[in-house]
Amino acid sequence: MNLKRILLFISAITVVIIGIQLCQLPKLDSQYKQVKQDLVQAKQTQGKLKEIVAIPVAHTTDVTKATQKVTNFMNTVNDHSVNDYSDVLKDKATLKVINTLSRELAPSVTFGSNQKFNLVTISINRIFDSHLQYAIVEKSDTQSVVYTLTFDIDEQLVTDIQRLPLKGTYDNEK
Repeated sequence: MNLKRILLFISAITVVIIGIQLCQLPKLDSQYKQVKQDLVQAKQTQGKLKEIVAIPVAHTTDVTKATQKVTNFMNTVNDHSVNDYSDVLKDKATLKVINTLSRELAPSVTFGSNQKFNLVTISINRIFDSHLQYAIVEKSDTQSVVYTLTFDIDEQLVTDIQRLPLKGTYDNEK
């Protein structure tokens, strides 16, 4: 009689365990599908990252032309007064950039006089899909100014500009 109870008890436990396992199958199946989908998405993202990183190597002429256009843009900003920005920069920058330069960032607006700023350094800071972010250092007799500027290779326009704080003077000694 004891043996029958023990076998019945073990059988009941086995049936409960199998029932629990069978109930978890749909949940495990959905987790498997989600992990598989995440893996596919991660592989696609990795492929895009490789493509983005390869852009400067594959398109060095585009980067060189973009750097030249950014240099011309900054020289135009330095050579013209704030009142002329809307006319001389209309094919080189977005309206947002022209307004930002005219109202907030222009050295002649900020510092109250038409100081002559000279372009010291232009370098690529970051590379996004079809956008290049440049770090630009300009220097006058009394101060140095640093800008970050985003150039869209597809549109051939400056799409964003910001001024960063620069402590002390900038000396381009190598």
